[in-house]
Amino acid sequence: MKSTETLQEAPVWHRHVKNCLRLVLGVTTCIYPLFMGLMSAAGWQYNVNAGNYPALFSTFATWMTIGCLLLAAGTVLSFFGMKHRFWRCNVIALACGVPGVIAAMAVLHRFTLYADQNFPGHRETMQPISEIYRDRLLPILLPFGLLCVICLWQLFAYDARVYRSEQKKQQNAEAPSILGDDK
Repeated sequence: MKSTETLQEAPVWHRHVKNCLRLVLGVTTCIYPLFMGLMSAAGWQYNVNAGNYPALFSTFATWMTIGCLLLAAGTVLSFFGMKHRFWRCNVIALACGVPGVIAAMAVLHRFTLYADQNFPGHRETMQPISEIYRDRLLPILLPFGLLCVICLWQLFAYDARVYRSEQKKQQNAEAPSILGDDK
């Protein structure tokens, strides 16, 4: 059903660059949102349950968990969007990634404001707690940036646009006559 005259393959280096970006996206998603973000949220929740932190941190932990899991779901969906016929997965991946990173960064902002007012520096280094968490959680923006680049590349690549236009032409094509009224 695919006409080979109009569908052109992307240059080989496009595929290599896209595959390298996907690999970096997968690794950074495992490290930052899934490990650093979820472990920070788990630590906050543990300290709330132990009575060391106020109940506000339970809300921080919940929203950080939601944000990190949404960003990870967007990454997984972007991997499904590699095939042209699953192009909608890229749109859904962006729709998951944007609220995920907004939730995670909003929690980081609220936490750093709270930590600057209420927590002294770390015992051994006297480094502010807010700076420690900022260094730990701000790199969540890296997988989000890679997710945006990869999804937009997969959506607006030339061969993907040609595939979608051919699909639209096939859907809008005139149906063959079933009555045999050929004129």
